[in-house]
Amino acid sequence: MAKAKKKKNFIAAYFSHFGIRQICDLCMLIGGIILIVGLCTTDLVAAIGLGFYIVATVLAIIRSVMVLTSGINKRSPEFKSSIINVVIMSLIFALAVFGFIWAIIG
Repeated sequence: MAKAKKKKNFIAAYFSHFGIRQICDLCMLIGGIILIVGLCTTDLVAAIGLGFYIVATVLAIIRSVMVLTSGINKRSPEFKSSIINVVIMSLIFALAVFGFIWAIIG
């Protein structure tokens, strides 16, 4: 008899292939939590949260550029999604750098 394929829960399935995507998502989550705490406390805590966002957006941009340079078909949804991700993450990166500088100076 064929073995029944065991279902994984969503957390186990998400972390089964640990890589740059999971690191990026964890940095975004940690940065968001620290930013919320930083809004209620000091600018230094907000700057730390924005630092996490800067790291996460750089990783997301690197991941999207790797997809774009992999020789994938230009009409594929992954290619178009990567272009959109580069644009959005570049904007978030610019805002995070601006906020980081603002928090450090202020």
